[in-house]
Amino acid sequence: MSTTHAQPGLSSDQRSNIRSTILSTRHTLEDELRRQLERYGIYENKRLPLEDLSHLSAEDRHTRRTLDAAIERELESTEGDLERSITNYVREATKTYLNRFVALKTIEVRGLVEETITERPEYGNRSYVHHTVAEIAGELTNAPDDGFSAALDLAYQEIGAEIRMIFEDSEHTAIDLDAQVREEVLDDLDAIDDDAWKSDEALGWVYQYFGEEEREEIDERVDEENYKIAGTDIATKTQLFTPRYIVEWMVDNSLGRLWLEMQDGRSSINDEDNCFYLAPLEDSLTDRETKPVKDITVLDPACGSGHMLFYAFDVLYQMYLEESEVPEKYIPREILRNNLYGVDIDSGAAQIAALSLYLKAKDQSPDVEIPQLNIVSADAVLINGERKEEILERAGSDLEREILEQIWNSFGDIRELGSLVQFEDRIDEVLDEYREEFEATGQAQFTSGGGLTSQSTFVAGGEEESWDEIKSRLMQSVQDLASEALEHNDPIEEMFAAEVGKTVELLDVLMGEYDTVVSNPPYLQSKKMGETLKDYIRDHYVGKYDVYGAFIERCLSFSSENGHVSMVTPENFMFLYYFRGLRKKLLNESYFVEAAHLSRYGFEQQKDAYTIPFVLRGSAPSDEDPSRFYRMTHEQDQYKDYERKITGLQEIAEALRSGEEHDDVYVFSQSRIDDIGRRPFLYWFGEETLSLFSEHPSIDDIGEVKQGLSTGDDDRFVRKSWEVPKEEIGDRYKRFQKSGTDSEYYDYAEDYVDWGDSGNDLRDAGANLRNEDFYFEEGVTFRAFGNHFVGRKQPEGSIFSHKSHAVFSDEISDELLLANLNSTLHRFIGNGLNPGLSFEVGDAKRFPVKTDYEYQSTLTELVSTGIQERREISQLTETSADFDGEELERLLESSAIDLRYAEEAAQARILTVHGISDTLLFEEYEISPETQEQMYANLPKNTAEYPVDRNVHVEYPEFLNQNLEVVDLDDEQLDSAIEALRSLDGVTLREAAEETELSPLTVAQLRYDHNLYTNDEQTAAAGRVVSLVVGWLFGRWDSGSNLPTLDDEILAFDHSTTSVKNLFSEALGALFQDAVQAERDLESALGDQPVNWLRENFFRYHHVDEYKPRGERSPIYWQLESPNGGFSCYVYYHGIDSNTLPKLRGQYLDPRIGELENELETLNAQTSGDDPDKGLLKRKEEVQNDLDDIREFRDTVDEMIDDGVTVAVEKGIWENIQEWDQYEVLETGLPKLKSSYSR
Repeated sequence: MSTTHAQPGLSSDQRSNIRSTILSTRHTLEDELRRQLERYGIYENKRLPLEDLSHLSAEDRHTRRTLDAAIERELESTEGDLERSITNYVREATKTYLNRFVALKTIEVRGLVEETITERPEYGNRSYVHHTVAEIAGELTNAPDDGFSAALDLAYQEIGAEIRMIFEDSEHTAIDLDAQVREEVLDDLDAIDDDAWKSDEALGWVYQYFGEEEREEIDERVDEENYKIAGTDIATKTQLFTPRYIVEWMVDNSLGRLWLEMQDGRSSINDEDNCFYLAPLEDSLTDRETKPVKDITVLDPACGSGHMLFYAFDVLYQMYLEESEVPEKYIPREILRNNLYGVDIDSGAAQIAALSLYLKAKDQSPDVEIPQLNIVSADAVLINGERKEEILERAGSDLEREILEQIWNSFGDIRELGSLVQFEDRIDEVLDEYREEFEATGQAQFTSGGGLTSQSTFVAGGEEESWDEIKSRLMQSVQDLASEALEHNDPIEEMFAAEVGKTVELLDVLMGEYDTVVSNPPYLQSKKMGETLKDYIRDHYVGKYDVYGAFIERCLSFSSENGHVSMVTPENFMFLYYFRGLRKKLLNESYFVEAAHLSRYGFEQQKDAYTIPFVLRGSAPSDEDPSRFYRMTHEQDQYKDYERKITGLQEIAEALRSGEEHDDVYVFSQSRIDDIGRRPFLYWFGEETLSLFSEHPSIDDIGEVKQGLSTGDDDRFVRKSWEVPKEEIGDRYKRFQKSGTDSEYYDYAEDYVDWGDSGNDLRDAGANLRNEDFYFEEGVTFRAFGNHFVGRKQPEGSIFSHKSHAVFSDEISDELLLANLNSTLHRFIGNGLNPGLSFEVGDAKRFPVKTDYEYQSTLTELVSTGIQERREISQLTETSADFDGEELERLLESSAIDLRYAEEAAQARILTVHGISDTLLFEEYEISPETQEQMYANLPKNTAEYPVDRNVHVEYPEFLNQNLEVVDLDDEQLDSAIEALRSLDGVTLREAAEETELSPLTVAQLRYDHNLYTNDEQTAAAGRVVSLVVGWLFGRWDSGSNLPTLDDEILAFDHSTTSVKNLFSEALGALFQDAVQAERDLESALGDQPVNWLRENFFRYHHVDEYKPRGERSPIYWQLESPNGGFSCYVYYHGIDSNTLPKLRGQYLDPRIGELENELETLNAQTSGDDPDKGLLKRKEEVQNDLDDIREFRDTVDEMIDDGVTVAVEKGIWENIQEWDQYEVLETGLPKLKSSYSR
């Protein structure tokens, strides 16, 4: 047989049918079991005494005692929680019955047993076995279920002899199901088409879907109650069915590789029809002594439904065929008896795994008996008290008693710990203590009775034995002692004996040493673990951040020397700080042979599992041993979903099989990882990039990287620049560099921290003033959050925060530091060091940097130009403290578009100097074009490589020409570029340059010359002009022109003495050479006259979006408006005081109300006749409505005056505006405020 590579598996419809059926039948069975438990006096959270249940027969009473024993077992593991214990019993009983029915159905559809479930008309709508029972023993059909129970018993007896785990009677089958309920469940299972049940994957999906709703409930408890996952919930929560393609890759590259190495190339195991994914690097193979296939062992210590063991069966089958020592028909029996071992903490999963392997064997050899299956469940509950003492008292010696005690202690929490239980070391310690005593006299012998006696030498059967051999026999004697407990008869004693028996079976498996270990272990972070599991992992494992980290270590301990461990786990152990100890251990003690880095979408059912299958060898490699990793992360288009993961892995395998190179395959020495601090697995860097870490000093070697101030209460201490009175900036309020924007070289001056009395208020409030000695020093900072590294200049007099780490160096200049930190080279390294969206101090410390540069002066000038251009943009940005009103006036010569052009021209120069800097640094570090291409794959492209038209470009420094391609584009080329730009909508300047493949210097000029800005861009630019005018009217900005200003902090529409329209016209006349044309341009861009737009749109759609720190809207101009818009005005936040609302009432509202009252009186007189003018009547109605509206608004203002409403600048805009918003006086309720009303 072949290994049936890439078997298609179940269709989505088939999986959907299985899912709905398993969920519904689970509910049906649970309801039935709950109903029957009540008959036996067992309710949701209480048990009636047996003596009170007079209605029970003698047989029922025995059943009740069995149920009590089962619940006592659960009580032991739930620390006396009766309700939870009963729920656990119901779940396990449901699982057992459902697994039985599923097993019978899957065996039946394969023809391995006569049809017992499927009913046929020719048998009188009975199954064949049911019909046969009726023919042979007709009296049985008089039973309420027509004798179907007898038919089932016959089938169970026939199958159960070989697969006892599912079909043997247990406490979970103590209750006989109602015949009608049983028939309903079997009918539902029978309704699923036979082809689905024949699929290799069917049982895995049964296992996965059974716990689906429970997992959702657990997730809700974790999210809502901060529930810590413990007990049997661990098994439920961590179920994850491994897709076939991952299973094949893992087993091919571990078990298949093992056999290939043993055969020294004399094997066809790596043929395409056998282990398709096995195409090893020749240098990664090791010389390995061959041994009989029957002695090769495979363990899955968290086997779930047994998918990996199921496929390992195929590979072992091929190995037996090649060896030709066992007749083919007996190969399945030998595989299950000798080769495959599995453990799971979920007994239901272990049952499914055993069934899968049984079916696999029977498919190949239906007539051969299967005497042994090495699948065990780690769910035993060892009861303490008298029964334990009885077992201990029967020990043959003090040594045996102590060893048995240690085993008992180790397995006390086996339901939670499963294969993670480590008992070997403690047993070794006990043995060592006794060994010293025996070796002191030089006498010891292990007797046939299982005890230690004195003799002259270590002798057994006349042959000398090592102490390890004696130790192994002693462990066997302990197992024999425990097995004798199976002789007890009453239900509780029987249960206890069964639990000891399961423990002995588990002990036997866990003591083994395996040639290949395969596993998809549980994934569960420590913060979500219950205390038992968390404490145990913390005390016994280095990889304690997640259960899977501990499993990696445990799997290595299960493997033989030079054995293979193949696992699929989350990817974060390769990068996260918390796993640094585990990485060190793995790199020092094991060899990463192969890995397929899938990241997201590797699993169809859990797309957000970011995973990597990998293969380890259990010994450290030499420097020459190569590791090979495939990079198939979701950021890459060819691997961006589940289906593409499958096809992508196949394509890589095909390339490797044919000896072709593949762009996404990386070969390196894992010793290179040791050169990098904290040892992140940056395999995709390749040898060229990894070598930089050993060839150059790190930033930590040549400077200081520091984390800064954490106020602990930003709402109290941190303000945006526009919230702070100008006179206090630089004095009480110090510039505070938070994470900020993605602007390289220099960031906008927006955030300020209340330094007050030399930071004493911060200290008193418990702020963390980290590295205070470095505050106010000039240096460099880098953003803690972002898609890639962003470095910027830290001006003197500033404070850096804990979200913007600072770098100080006396060995290289700030400009050279910025060139490095913003380079594509170091962004690529940074994203590798920390692939999340955050960058830490430790990341920058590990950056390799040169200290001597061939292009030092050019790099310095480039970065200085970038800083200057960023400052100029900051000076044009209203929300920056750098804003310079006079500078903006100089730009606005003809239209608002000049502002957009000025910013875009500066951005073009920044893109250009950044690109040139990139090119020079690649030369400095001798990075090859191939590696450069790799680095640019997921980072912004170098737009400085695009040509600049000699005649069409924004102004730029002359020195850039030596690194630019300056060309003469013909008219056709320019026209083509213009059309391309015209077709683009809402793209950045960088994107436009990439689309046209022209320098941003030329693109920016083309966009300006041909007015290629989008409507949104033009509206935004025009809105900024309106905002600037409002600021000038309020006297917020200094001006070099004769711009009008208001007398107070209120700008009111429809005011008798101040016309907003006249003020705007006057301001535009002072700003623009042609004020009339400028107003037309603004109207065109805004879609309305500027003053109308100011009233109807500015506040809601422009201003509150421009002024929004921390996502909150914190506008500086507050538009107050009556409920129906009859009155509207702006008030300037920094002008508001206790007189503002009385002034609004007395100088604006009262006069306006008076005007309307006078007009209404006149209109009343004019419309008092018999045939009044309709126009006058309409106006009268409008005036009356406005009057009512404004009076209502006036009443609200009066209420605010009475309540003493004003602003307290200390609180910040957000806190103040919330208070005003309670009165619903703003033009629109702001987002994130509960009112969110709208006019």
